[in-house]
Amino acid sequence: MSDSEPMPAPWREPASTLTLHWGAYRPRLVFGLTAIMLGTACIQLTSAYSLVFLLVGSLVQPAGWAILPAPIGRRVAVVLPSLGFTWLMLGGASFAWCFVVPLAAWLLVRLRPAISYVVLVLPIACGIVLSSVIPDYSGAWISFTVSSLVTVAAAWSGRAIAVWWSARPPRSVRSRQSVSPHDDGLD
Repeated sequence: MSDSEPMPAPWREPASTLTLHWGAYRPRLVFGLTAIMLGTACIQLTSAYSLVFLLVGSLVQPAGWAILPAPIGRRVAVVLPSLGFTWLMLGGASFAWCFVVPLAAWLLVRLRPAISYVVLVLPIACGIVLSSVIPDYSGAWISFTVSSLVTVAAAWSGRAIAVWWSARPPRSVRSRQSVSPHDDGLD
């Protein structure tokens, strides 16, 4: 990099640059993420004897998506798929792959570039492994814990990919030489 070229600006979360109609960025991010995680955990604690957790989780998780600082259309779009697939996770290890939907929702709401969606392979692979290793519902807590950790790691990996992607040099407008209609040679 030469002295005449300006230093690139440090990477910022795309959602942090949005104009918010209410609240501040950081508290909305923290409270939204906390509500999503608590809602998901409550739903996963549900059993035939604790249906109240299903109700609480089904109210808290969508509230978390609503609080997150992001464009309203993205927040609204992710609520039902994320909640529905969180309910499916109640099936145990054979449904651990369902963590891919809340992760995709997170990437969408956090305004990640399309290249970062490659991390969706991680919860799918984790679900395939867990469903073959944990044959019955008694290991559901292990499945939920491992899948949660893999999903959090995938979300951070998606962020790292977004940072890397934004730091790459811009592509040249003209990547190859062309023949000018006014010359007999190459430009």
